[in-house]
Amino acid sequence: MRSDVAIVTAWYPPEPAPFGQMMAELAECLAAQGKNVDIITSFPNHPGGTIHEGWRNRLLQIEHPADGIRVLRVLTLARRSGHSGNPPGRAKRIAASLVFTLAAASVALFRTRPRVIFSVLQPLTVGLPLMAVSRLKGARLAFNVQDLHPDALVALGLVRQRAVIAILRWLERTSYRRADGLAVICDRFRDHCLERGAAPDRVRVIPNWVDLDEIRPSDRVSTVRSELGLDERDFVALYAGTIGLVSGAEVVLDAAVLLQQQPIQFVFVGEGQLVGQLERIAAEKNLTNVHFLPFQPRNRVNDVLALGDVSLVTLLPGHGRTSVPSKVLAYMAAGRAVVASVEADCETARFVQAAQAGYVIPARDSQALAQMLSRLQGQRGEVVATGRNGRQFLEEHHTKRQVLSLYQKFFAELM
Repeated sequence: MRSDVAIVTAWYPPEPAPFGQMMAELAECLAAQGKNVDIITSFPNHPGGTIHEGWRNRLLQIEHPADGIRVLRVLTLARRSGHSGNPPGRAKRIAASLVFTLAAASVALFRTRPRVIFSVLQPLTVGLPLMAVSRLKGARLAFNVQDLHPDALVALGLVRQRAVIAILRWLERTSYRRADGLAVICDRFRDHCLERGAAPDRVRVIPNWVDLDEIRPSDRVSTVRSELGLDERDFVALYAGTIGLVSGAEVVLDAAVLLQQQPIQFVFVGEGQLVGQLERIAAEKNLTNVHFLPFQPRNRVNDVLALGDVSLVTLLPGHGRTSVPSKVLAYMAAGRAVVASVEADCETARFVQAAQAGYVIPARDSQALAQMLSRLQGQRGEVVATGRNGRQFLEEHHTKRQVLSLYQKFFAELM
């Protein structure tokens, strides 16, 4: 069957990854406009790298979740790093990326007939085969740039060999130059793509969004707070979302050590490659003011986000320029002030400050983080007003309807 758009994404519901949820909402929007949409994706395995319970990995599984939408799940290489397990090795990460690349490209070639192929450019290896598929199919090709790779991988030390870095940079440049369209999430990313050869008239800045009807401000005395044994007197600093290698979330534990004698509690809700390490550190240091929960069901999102008096985002130095955590949008949608431990000139800092939605402190500075939280726990009125600013900013600039209208225009131009 001929489709209007084939979306290639490694993340898709029921995974909790925000980008996967956005792609589901994008597909629903296009289908509501009468378009036929194919989704080529993995079997659910994020963030732990194991296939979710109730799912069976296979070469191909086709689903029809709604009129006009077809989901094609492809063979997925499980990386086996769980909630408290060790991060997967470099070889496993590379193998998982290559398996998804080959499986997704094969399904796009033999099982779809799209007018437009739209893929998040992660892993970078998807770029080259999708260029070939688009030419063979006579389809337009567009990439979404959520993170700047390979810069992020190089900064983390995950890729060190000069030859491999050179190949990845060539893949990046070639993908930007050969794509019929690029959707990037901010002006800094647009400049990056142009510097690497993208045609200016093919690049569109389309920010990420959050569903403000689903995520909304709620009472801070939530059921999650009660389950953790916390009461309304506790000032809670919440870290919710994927806790990955670039997060630098260790700074939160360092701040917790400094604040053990104050009525401030730290709560991590999420999973990722650093969780096991953080849990071990908290246990070794007997941090009774630190709590961990795995990802919660989607129907509890408001209770989770309401738990925090302030919400935390952290990034290792250098990574604010290559990645913008989606958790920031969720925090702001919930009306919670953001405390960002990031570099002052990065996109996350710029976004928080533009919205007057929070406070920016130096990356990896646990002393500054502890001092900020100590001050804010005595300024609840200020914290509430700051959180309200963030919600208002999203209502004015980042609603789902506003951003999806930009995508509709983007696809119309491609077609």
